[in-house]
Amino acid sequence: MIANQYGRNLPMLEEHILDYYHLREHVIATSQVLYEEGTRKARDWVEAMTGVVWEQGSLVFLHRLGPYLRRHRSGPKYEALASLRDYVGKRIDMTDYPAFRALGYDCGSGPTESACGTLTGRLKGPGMRWDRDNAEAVMALAGIYHSGLWRTYWKSERAAA
Repeated sequence: MIANQYGRNLPMLEEHILDYYHLREHVIATSQVLYEEGTRKARDWVEAMTGVVWEQGSLVFLHRLGPYLRRHRSGPKYEALASLRDYVGKRIDMTDYPAFRALGYDCGSGPTESACGTLTGRLKGPGMRWDRDNAEAVMALAGIYHSGLWRTYWKSERAAA
């Protein structure tokens, strides 16, 4: 599981945030089962439900799913709704978007993905050749530098020496 990986490799992370756009994909998939794909009703449902989780959090989101689950007690619509409920229910602490935003955290993976592209550019310059160990070391140092933790990292390294 991803959470185990970053728990082991990135213990300094204070919060674990589910990418908002990843959650949105699950909501879109559910809307396409509830309503015909591409319809106004499907789009409106996605906007309403993602607006709830974005502005009020996942507990309110789960509460809003309740009437839909009661209306559709079996079949594909129920299964899609129950799957979405279970998915979000297992990730309550990772989907508190209002609290994360109040703390100034990014709730989407875009900035991280962009940074990865920028960082790998250092390895892909003309004529550059890297073995795996050195490439990983350069990437780790570049990541520390671009995260704003350069001084903190080297201070802890000096203290440990």
